[in-house]
Amino acid sequence: MGKIKVLSEDLISLISAGEVIENPASIVKELIENSLDAGTDMIDISIQGGGIDKIIVSDNGMGIAREDCEVCLQRYSTSKISTKEDIDAISTYGFRGEALASIATVADIRITTQTKNEDVGTLIVSRIGDNPKITDSSRPIGTTVEVNDLFKSVPARRKHLSSPKTEGQRILEVVMKHAVIRTDVGFRLSRDDEVLIDCPPSQTPIDRITYLWGRDIAKGLVEVYFSEDGVWVEGFVAMPPVSRGNRSREYFAVARRPIFDERLSQSVESAYSSLLMRGQYPICALDIALTPGDVDVNVHPTKREVRILDLEKVSSTLTKAVRDALGVDRASEESESLEGYVDGSLKGDEEIGEVPRVSSHEPALESGHSVLPMIEQRILEPLFETEKDADPVNLLGGVFRIVGQVHQLYIILEDQEGLLIIDQHAAHERTLYEELRKEVNEKRVAIQELLEPFVLNLSSTDTEQILDLTDLLEDIGFSVSSFGGNAISISTVPEIFGKVTSETELISLLDQIVTIGKTEAQESFMDELVKLTACHSAIRAGQYLDIEQIRDLIEDFSKTQGKYTCCHGRPSMIRIKKESIDKAVGRLGHDAIQRFNKRHRIKK
Repeated sequence: MGKIKVLSEDLISLISAGEVIENPASIVKELIENSLDAGTDMIDISIQGGGIDKIIVSDNGMGIAREDCEVCLQRYSTSKISTKEDIDAISTYGFRGEALASIATVADIRITTQTKNEDVGTLIVSRIGDNPKITDSSRPIGTTVEVNDLFKSVPARRKHLSSPKTEGQRILEVVMKHAVIRTDVGFRLSRDDEVLIDCPPSQTPIDRITYLWGRDIAKGLVEVYFSEDGVWVEGFVAMPPVSRGNRSREYFAVARRPIFDERLSQSVESAYSSLLMRGQYPICALDIALTPGDVDVNVHPTKREVRILDLEKVSSTLTKAVRDALGVDRASEESESLEGYVDGSLKGDEEIGEVPRVSSHEPALESGHSVLPMIEQRILEPLFETEKDADPVNLLGGVFRIVGQVHQLYIILEDQEGLLIIDQHAAHERTLYEELRKEVNEKRVAIQELLEPFVLNLSSTDTEQILDLTDLLEDIGFSVSSFGGNAISISTVPEIFGKVTSETELISLLDQIVTIGKTEAQESFMDELVKLTACHSAIRAGQYLDIEQIRDLIEDFSKTQGKYTCCHGRPSMIRIKKESIDKAVGRLGHDAIQRFNKRHRIKK
């Protein structure tokens, strides 16, 4: 007997349901999109137990006619398409005809609906394994879908769901992504009888974003309205320095359909270029409109992703749209005349020769670093004006002289063997990490009371997650409490963080804390928290250090155990031997010997 066999309809239905229904949030997404296709202007969502126990989605759309109720729970039943040509021109959210059928395969459903042309509404009751029962009912025009006991017939799937709190957070994020784009529709979300979102219909886009993301973000937003070559981009982006420590506030939609696409994120991030600090991400809510034939929304079972046929064109237009809104191109044009160097030459009366190029055949320095063609001497700070400035520092078991600071980023030390280049941020981060890690382990973290507590307005999601971590945050020195609504108050910080405390720095830190809180196990969370705090407290690139500050930094750094890397594993210093430099500039090696012999008329 052959090994290949046709699956039963029951198994086929479960496989199909698994493609569409991943968790409670995917159910809410499908039901919201059905409501939007029904022409609603108000969607009310209520969940219990993170949506695992119960989900109710109610709208005031057109409703489902009685004759359609008899087939709406069957697979591939849809009112959106009739011919293959319809697939290429689809403009609605749902069209696969799988959502309600898939939900009915893994949960019990009750649907109450009525259209404007009916005197009596319809009630559909579907229990897993039984045929749906249809009876008369009554309600205002629209539809209510109630989903109970998700995956009760598939215990393995139910067991792998996250906690009710986490599943509830996913639902909250789904609702927010639709609410940001569809400002013409009202959204109300309740969790275990607590209202989390309550947006009226027909809000202005900025009012909607202010409500959902907070006033601190909204005040930094600028409008995007741009079109080129059949691509239209609308929405908002935040002007630097307003940003986040992760991509949680990068919202994208294609034809008002919220999607996830890392390539779109990269296009927006490239538009910001050097405007944001390393580790910071843009804030944006952007809707991209294309002609229906230029996008395939049928590529993903849950429609979370789409296939853009000419992604390069869309990415380029998106980058231009963001740069235009930020004024990046205009600023570049205005500052072009101020550029100090062009093609290796200095503008103005003073000229310098051509910058020497290092041959690709020259030996590389240690640790894989190539020789730089030229060190910009104008960046070096004048040091050693007194004998005290020449005091040596001890590091790595040797004695070094401080040469100076380059690009307000690297500290240069020298000894008889060559140079030691230290990344000032990485070195300080390592020092602070080991100091704070020891304090946490010994439960004696030094804290700083803020003269005025910081009150930060966050999103509902972030506020709740931060408040859930208050005990752990307190262990490291942050006193966090609710300030009503989506606001939190921070009254103390670790002493090492107090030197750089600012609203921007705190929001950036909290963003990253939320991210690691989602992904890290409890036992490693505290170590990640210490690393983040050390990173945000450390000296930054671009920060000037005088000779005393450099000496203090090196002395503290020399006492650390893991001094070869920062606490995230990035190298904190590199060694360049004098011999490598000599070879690179032709003082050693075969060419140098030839020149010496020729100069001194020495024959081989």
